[in-house]
Amino acid sequence: MMDLLKALLPSICVALLFWYVMRNILRADRTEREQIDKYYAEQEVSELGDNHESDVKLTSSNTSDYEKSEHGKGDATRSHG
Repeated sequence: MMDLLKALLPSICVALLFWYVMRNILRADRTEREQIDKYYAEQEVSELGDNHESDVKLTSSNTSDYEKSEHGKGDATRSHG
């Protein structure tokens, strides 16, 4: 009986370590997803409540030489295949 226990002990230890690591990974993932959902829910609520005026102020910027060039126009079609 002791020989069987000695033979199986490393496998049991590795299995317990694997279980512990996977349990913590899954718990961390679940917690992170809950926090992300909470963050986006708060953002949605704050966006609905702040419709009257935005805190972001737009300013005009000078166009750079790159934007004036042919490459900076952005009207060329690109294939994404």
